[in-house]
Amino acid sequence: MSQVIQSLRGAELKGFDLQRLLRKSGIDERLIQQPQARVPLEKFILLTRYTSGTMQDELHGLLQFPHRLGHFRSMALSAIHGGSLGEAMQRCVDFSNLFENSFVYKLHKNNQYAQYSITRIEGHKIQNAFAVESILTVMHRFAGWLINERIIPDQVGVDFSMPQHAEEYQHVFYGAPILYKQEFSSLRFPVSYLDRPIVQTETNLNNYIRRAPMDLYLPLNAAGQLTLEIRSLVEKSFTLYNQPPSLDDISQILSLNPQTLRRYLKKEGSSFHQIKGQVRRDMAINFLGGNELSIEEISEKSGYTEPSAFIRAFKMWTGFTPLQFRKGVEL
Repeated sequence: MSQVIQSLRGAELKGFDLQRLLRKSGIDERLIQQPQARVPLEKFILLTRYTSGTMQDELHGLLQFPHRLGHFRSMALSAIHGGSLGEAMQRCVDFSNLFENSFVYKLHKNNQYAQYSITRIEGHKIQNAFAVESILTVMHRFAGWLINERIIPDQVGVDFSMPQHAEEYQHVFYGAPILYKQEFSSLRFPVSYLDRPIVQTETNLNNYIRRAPMDLYLPLNAAGQLTLEIRSLVEKSFTLYNQPPSLDDISQILSLNPQTLRRYLKKEGSSFHQIKGQVRRDMAINFLGGNELSIEEISEKSGYTEPSAFIRAFKMWTGFTPLQFRKGVEL
């Protein structure tokens, strides 16, 4: 709820009725007094949509000037035609710098790391931490979506003090270390990601935008190296056979007995069951982003023999049915 409150700061300063916005989104207005309370994802999505539409500003009045509706779409249309992620991200940087609005954007790289950074423009007003974390989150998740791969940051830096909701960053940035009170805010990740090809299309982009900002807040987790290695093996099995491997299969490939494998995964805060669920969810989300496959076909490719079981699982993962997700949650 502390994030919700920060997201509404621009609307509050411009005299909008916050209680009306909350009520319209189905959020109990009394929660404003409870910053540690939690809000269902679907209600927060409605709130961000109502606030953006009411203010005609995709960043809710949190920057020096409005981000007019359509700003992200225009940037994304340019990025999606980049041949690689590096070219796509540079297009995003160039587009954003055209407007001189609160930040200077940069993409820097060396032999080891790539760094996407935003530096405040002197004299420009930025309302709070939510404005900064939103821009970093949008670029992080959008870049991963472009290549259909999770980008695991090596480090995240922010130019503000630790906020009340700092624990949420462990979920948003996959457990990357967060550095506070930096000169600028940034995402740092292995430079090899920049060579990945763009795999999305304009059709997929239209679906992605229609769902916005849902994809930014879906719970996605990443753990240690073993978890990532097993995830890769599970993805390969789904691609080849439409079903996950067994724990015994993975144990044989890695030359570990199942009990040892379980113990190592537990140390990384993961489990084989969680990994399978995450792969199924991510595959389903990717398939639902296009219109080529039916719900039944996606169910089968995700390893379910019955669509009803897939629908129940997808709603448990995301809070939405597959059809709601594909349509952009028309609640």
